Amino acid sequence: MSAEHNKENHTQEQELWERISTTEGAERAEVLDELSHIAFNRDSYKECLHLVDTSIDIYYKLGMDAHVKELIHAYEGKAFSLRKLDRVAEAADTFEDIAKLHQINEDPEGYIRAKRAAGCDWYEAKQWQKCLDNHIAARDAIDLDATPMSMGIDLLNIGMAQAKLALHQEAIDTLLSARKLFKEAKNPEYVNWVDQYATVSYAALGNGPEAMFHAKHYFNYSKVAKDISMEGYALYYLGKSHLLCNEYDDAETMLKKALGLLTLEEKKDWEDILDATRQLAKALTALGREEEAAERLERIATIEETFGGGEEAA
Repeated sequence: MSAEHNKENHTQEQELWERISTTEGAERAEVLDELSHIAFNRDSYKECLHLVDTSIDIYYKLGMDAHVKELIHAYEGKAFSLRKLDRVAEAADTFEDIAKLHQINEDPEGYIRAKRAAGCDWYEAKQWQKCLDNHIAARDAIDLDATPMSMGIDLLNIGMAQAKLALHQEAIDTLLSARKLFKEAKNPEYVNWVDQYATVSYAALGNGPEAMFHAKHYFNYSKVAKDISMEGYALYYLGKSHLLCNEYDDAETMLKKALGLLTLEEKKDWEDILDATRQLAKALTALGREEEAAERLERIATIEETFGGGEEAA
């Protein structure tokens, strides 16, 4: 951004602040809204929040019914600022408020969009039931512009939440329905996402062959896409699948390769690294190499303690 452009923005902001003292009611709220845009664009998200909250208060005092569209706009600014501040649970709550306003405004498309956004933020906040409720609401709303892709995304989101709630059979049914829609839409990237999460649920149910089927598809996609990070996770799931099928040599090979890639990540996923190590220890124990398995578990003992305990390899 040029110095001249910055100067123009600064001048505009000064003029808006001067207008604040001479305005009231809806006009004052509009000025606050313009100021919030400037604050957001310069990454001043806390200031943006303060401005939109003040604007929202004014609109409510003036009467919500007469200012629904303005409130939707202000709440969206609030939600995006909360996201930027990593306050995702508050952002999710705000998107739920936006969805209610879209209902009042008789805007089904806006309602669906807001419910999806709320569901995604509840997922980030690890509030799985709230995530599931919002994505189900988005799916069940009447969407005249629905496509195989949009319907598949709703089902994928629902399946991911169901898996987090350990509703694995329900998750599998939902995910396989999503997979059909993504294939219809000819979108291999999203078919791959389904394969990843289907593998997790099949493995949780102890269904090795089905977990293997989807893990292989996930692995193949990672190789074609040349995504090293994805390949690490795919190898991890393949290793778990081989272990469930009592194919211990293959499980050892895959899990060792997986750990080699997962530990290269700058932002390490310790939960999966620890579990991959435990699964490897199980494979080594099954192969009669108990001492090597014990060494592997001993290496991760301190990290497990840091995360609040571990589980036995046997």
